[in-house]
Amino acid sequence: MKVKRLAALTATLVVLGAGIVYAGSPWGDYKGFDKVKVQVNGSAVPDGDVPAFMIDGRVVLPLRALSDSLQAVVQWDDSAKTVNMYKPNVHMFVAEKLGKKDSLETPFGAVPLGKKLDFVVSAQVDSLTTPIDAFKIDLVSPAGDVIRTTEVPMEQSKESFWYTWPLEAVHFEESGTYKIEFKIKIDKSQDYAVVSEKKIISQ
Repeated sequence: MKVKRLAALTATLVVLGAGIVYAGSPWGDYKGFDKVKVQVNGSAVPDGDVPAFMIDGRVVLPLRALSDSLQAVVQWDDSAKTVNMYKPNVHMFVAEKLGKKDSLETPFGAVPLGKKLDFVVSAQVDSLTTPIDAFKIDLVSPAGDVIRTTEVPMEQSKESFWYTWPLEAVHFEESGTYKIEFKIKIDKSQDYAVVSEKKIISQ
C-alpha cells in the first residue's frame, strides 16, 4: 500500500509538477524527487546510498547522515521498529598540565609547527542517558591518521563523569588541523560514533 501511494505521488508530481520536474534541482533527482543539499555549519552532509530529497514540500534526510553530522549515536530497535538517538554533552579541554584539584594550567588551541609537546586532554561528559559499552578518544592528524588513541570500557552505567588522558611527546609535524575525537559505542555490535571534537591548529 505504501508503495502504491508513493507511486501515485510520483505520478502526480510528473503530471502536475512540470516546473518541479523540468526546472528541477541543481543537484539532480532521486527516484523522481528533487535532491536537496544539506549543510551543517557550512559543511555539506555527504550523500550515502539514499540522499536528502524533497517530498510534499519537506526535506527527507537519512537518519545516519543526520546523526553523523550532529555527532549523535543512533540505535535501531527492530522489534519495536523504533530509532533511538543519543547526544550526550561532551566538553573537552586541552592543557599542557593539570594543577591542583585537576585545574587546567596553560590551556592551548594552537601549537608551532614541528613542536613536540606533553599535554593532557580532559573530557567532561554529562546527559549520557543510555548505558554504553565503551568510549574512545583518538588524536587524528591533518592527514586523517590516528596517531594516539585510548579506549575505556564502561563496566557501570554513568550519566556523567570526567576522564583525563595524558599524552607524551606528541610531535606536531604536519601543518593544519589536528582533531581530538571523543567516540562512544552503545554495545559491542556497533562501531564507534564521534560525539564530540576538539581542534588543535598546527602552524
